[in-house]
Amino acid sequence: MEKYIELLKKEGAAEAKRISADTIITAPWTIYRCQFGCDFYGRSLCCPPHAPSWKETAEIIRCYETGILFRLKEGVYTQVTPLAVEIAREAFFDGFYKAIAFGSGPCGLCPECNLKHCKFPRKTVPSMEGCGIDVFQTARNNGFTINTIREPSEEHNYFGLILLQ
Repeated sequence: MEKYIELLKKEGAAEAKRISADTIITAPWTIYRCQFGCDFYGRSLCCPPHAPSWKETAEIIRCYETGILFRLKEGVYTQVTPLAVEIAREAFFDGFYKAIAFGSGPCGLCPECNLKHCKFPRKTVPSMEGCGIDVFQTARNNGFTINTIREPSEEHNYFGLILLQ
């Protein structure tokens, strides 16, 4: 597990921690926030309603005991998903055959998503929030500082999650 935490930090994560899967919170309100607050709702296979529902995500999480939650504070949210995918792939090849990743924000690989079949299934995954994970509570449950922001000049926090078993 330490190998992946070190890789995440080497690639720009400000923090990365091993967490217990039972600290990951799912809730239906996260999908509502996507539907009524995000311009990408329904426009990507990685976003609701195409992404796993919060109930499906809760069932997936129950298949795991541990994971790695990480935070980027520099750059943009689009850096989280590729990093999560890369580390989960590395873990898979190291024998963690159940390794999966969750990113942050909408997928930006294609100008317009092919809603029938992803052109880059090895490069993207749904966001934590798009799958019903309460990122704020999950981060706080694991000792991360996270606050809403009012101004673009305020520090941004972008989170990713890798589940390992």
